[in-house]
Amino acid sequence: MKKIAFYSVLASLLVFSCSRKENNVSIFVYSLDKDSVKNMFLDIDKKGLVYSFDYSQTKDSINNLSLRYNPKKEVLIYDLDTFFSIKNAFNSKSYEFKMYQTKEIKSHKRTLVFNTDYGLFATLAYGADFLFLKDSISKSDSNIIFKGIILELNKINID
Repeated sequence: MKKIAFYSVLASLLVFSCSRKENNVSIFVYSLDKDSVKNMFLDIDKKGLVYSFDYSQTKDSINNLSLRYNPKKEVLIYDLDTFFSIKNAFNSKSYEFKMYQTKEIKSHKRTLVFNTDYGLFATLAYGADFLFLKDSISKSDSNIIFKGIILELNKINID
């Protein structure tokens, strides 16, 4: 009887540890063009083959953002676009963020800076440059982070 109880507890721990869910993580969204800061909430669901990262605003649901990540293929899906991992990465104090771009360039190149534990860190596109931070920072600090990401993105890799 003790073995059955032990194995049932072990099996339930295994099931719950494989799928991780975080809800209502507060996110501060900084724009490169504007001085305003938007507040969003992040819901992460890491179960199954595809992880979901849903960013929502309580005031304006039009600006909600939903990402799907396939860890086996290292592919991000946002809206109707598929983003593929590139060689460049951005390192913060705590995380290494991979950079993702679309293969087909429609009007301009779009880049997402992403980590599976953190979620979306930045978007870079013509007129749509945003940082997604879990902590509040000053405008000058956000500009320094943007410059670091842009420098890393434009770094030439010599193999």
